[in-house]
Amino acid sequence: MENKNKLLFVNSSDFLLIRIIAFAGQAITLIVSQYFFEFSLKVTYLSWLVAFCLLLSVGISYYLLKKGDKVLSEKQIFIFLCFDILQISLLIALNGGYTNPFIFIILAPIAIAASYLTIEKIMAILSLSLVCFALIFNFYLDLPLEVRPEININYSLGIMISLFISSIFLVFYLYYFSLNYKSTQNAYELSREQLQNERELLKVGGLAAAAVHELGTPLNTINLIVGDFDQDEQLNKKYNEDIQTLKLELDRCKAILKDLSTNPESKELTQEISNMSLDAYAQSLCAQFDNNYKNIKLDYRSDEESKNINIKITPELNIAMNNIIKNSISFANHEILIIVGSKGPEYSITIRDDGPGFDKKFIANFGKPFYSTRPETGVNMGLGLFITKQMIENLNGEILVQNNNGAEVTLTWQK
Repeated sequence: MENKNKLLFVNSSDFLLIRIIAFAGQAITLIVSQYFFEFSLKVTYLSWLVAFCLLLSVGISYYLLKKGDKVLSEKQIFIFLCFDILQISLLIALNGGYTNPFIFIILAPIAIAASYLTIEKIMAILSLSLVCFALIFNFYLDLPLEVRPEININYSLGIMISLFISSIFLVFYLYYFSLNYKSTQNAYELSREQLQNERELLKVGGLAAAAVHELGTPLNTINLIVGDFDQDEQLNKKYNEDIQTLKLELDRCKAILKDLSTNPESKELTQEISNMSLDAYAQSLCAQFDNNYKNIKLDYRSDEESKNINIKITPELNIAMNNIIKNSISFANHEILIIVGSKGPEYSITIRDDGPGFDKKFIANFGKPFYSTRPETGVNMGLGLFITKQMIENLNGEILVQNNNGAEVTLTWQK
């Protein structure tokens, strides 16, 4: 989520170019002012030293950023802006302080901060600026006599108050509008993502229809062969358990295909919804899969609160849980643990296995259709977890995948 909030970004090359232009502007100003007016050598040298600090920062920044990302992080922008405020403030203090007509240029870094940074960093930038204003008001070197303005104390105080008020107003004005822009962009990105997911689901629906059509004939053929095996006394005696398992799985496949071929609009899903405590649901999942997969042990943990939390057991939830647990079974070594519980305003279901865990590429691409890390990628299309993610989100839940001594999938809902 964090990345989604950073919709305003700064390209490092553009940022460095702006700083080079800023140095050029400072250099031209110093050259012109020192050519026409009699600044002391001390002020001249110090001013150029401060100006070259900006150029030096550009060189150091280029060296550090050329090996990193092309987009500046919020922390990098914050550091640059703090340096700019200090550098400009020092240059202004050396050249007349609040009597320098260029003093309002300090507002530029404040405006950038209000547009790009979080409120905490904006307040830090604003506080630094106000401190610099106060120091400039009390500690500065006068301009040469021929350009030094005659300003009484009341007007001087008015300039500083104007700077304070302008800075505060500018920060909240720009922050408010940038916040609205970010919210609009967030909504747009979310809508675009949902539209893309809907398109992918339509593709999955087409695949389901094609599967119903294509799988009917081979399943009937397999059913005939299994029936022949069942009638063969020698085979039945030797492989009875395997034959019965095949028959059960075939019946299950037929039921799934029949369900897929049924018009969804004619199904009354509300009749299939039931209520169950979170603790009881975890027990039922363990019992369901523990009987079918003898090589993998399924266990569950729950807290006392989970016994008091009733959840709606919908077909979508069952399909999602089946997909996650079957995926865990295919990678687990010996054990799968189902953990249910609540914390604060949330309750969760966690499925953890003792397998090798997710690789980084899978976690980065989690929820994308047609992406799978299984070795048999020619058969597996990576649709199971994509469908699962969409179903959980349609049930107003969130799904998180991570590694915790194996693969761990956590489903979370608000109470």
